[in-house]
Amino acid sequence: MDLSFNQTSMDLRERFFNLLDSLSALRALSQINLERVTETELLAKALDELVRYQNIDHCSVFRMESGVLRCVSGRSMAESHAEITGTPSARTAADSMSFKSGEGIVGIAYATGQLQYCRDCSQSREFKTHDSNVSDMPGSLISAPIKMGDKVLGVLNASHPMAEYFEPWQQHTLSLFSSCLGQILYNHRMLHELEILVDQRTEDLGKALEEANRLRKRYEQLSMVDELTGLHNRRFFFNEAEAHLSRAIRSKQPCSLMLVDVDHFKRVNDQWGHQVGDQVLAAISRLLLDEARGGDLVARVGGEEFVILLPEAGIEGADLMAQRIQERLTTLNMGNSHPGIKLTVSIGMTELVKDPDPNLSPSQLVDQLYSQADQAMYDCKRDGRNRRMRYKGSVDV
Repeated sequence: MDLSFNQTSMDLRERFFNLLDSLSALRALSQINLERVTETELLAKALDELVRYQNIDHCSVFRMESGVLRCVSGRSMAESHAEITGTPSARTAADSMSFKSGEGIVGIAYATGQLQYCRDCSQSREFKTHDSNVSDMPGSLISAPIKMGDKVLGVLNASHPMAEYFEPWQQHTLSLFSSCLGQILYNHRMLHELEILVDQRTEDLGKALEEANRLRKRYEQLSMVDELTGLHNRRFFFNEAEAHLSRAIRSKQPCSLMLVDVDHFKRVNDQWGHQVGDQVLAAISRLLLDEARGGDLVARVGGEEFVILLPEAGIEGADLMAQRIQERLTTLNMGNSHPGIKLTVSIGMTELVKDPDPNLSPSQLVDQLYSQADQAMYDCKRDGRNRRMRYKGSVDV
């Protein structure tokens, strides 16, 4: 009676510790930090915990790759012991195994999605031997599908040298462990696929921002620069001219403005074509830039009309520049293909008065100087073109 009671007590105690080990293995599996490991590291950690809490000689995970089940991670008691003692241990033979779906115990577990228990591998027709483990055949083998829902993600193998080794509770534990591993693997893949997606979206966003920035800079450039001639455009000129005039007024320095208009430019387009007309405008632009000083502001403000603001230069300085421009235009070389093009310009000039009206804003002063130079330029047109004139009755020079 006492012996029977003691045996029952020992059986219960053993079952309790077995249950505790099983729960410990599941708990350790659930505590793996998915954010900080790769899938390979995750599988290795999972197998470490399985070997640690279950009396399993060897365990491994097979994953379908290119239509073949391949061992992607393996662990054995010998390896676990080697890590603790610091002694080396070779990788097990199962690491080099591969199976097709439905082939061997592993392949059957994968194909059916059901746990397979080979009680005695030496007597099983389904068990497939491998060239590297003929002399080291396991006695018993469990192949548990790693599933997420109805999808099989892989197969968890557990083996022991003894036949008929695994008890029903161990089969149940391995089934639970593989199910939990399937959920964790799925979550890990989802997490890292999301990270990859976020990284990809971040990269795409970065590229989009770079492109937007490039387009913004291009737009800003186009909003300030005339694309044909490379000179500043009308918008930029009027904004920048305000700052120049404000400085000239504060420092009581002279400031002049001239308008340059190409005479009979329509004839160039009509006779030679618009492409040649564009080349003429580009050539004149280069000439104006060449004559301008470093601080002068040169812009194209119309089809064949240009403006030059000359800070710290009075009307006499503007007149000298206008003269040089006219002289150089007579010898402007448009190349051998257009020897017949003869160019002249009409130039209207004005200057900032010493005591400008304090009630006028810098913007109004720019408009005033521009209107004065425009009037002088049209006086040139009226009087026969190919000349330069100053505003307010200045004598043709």
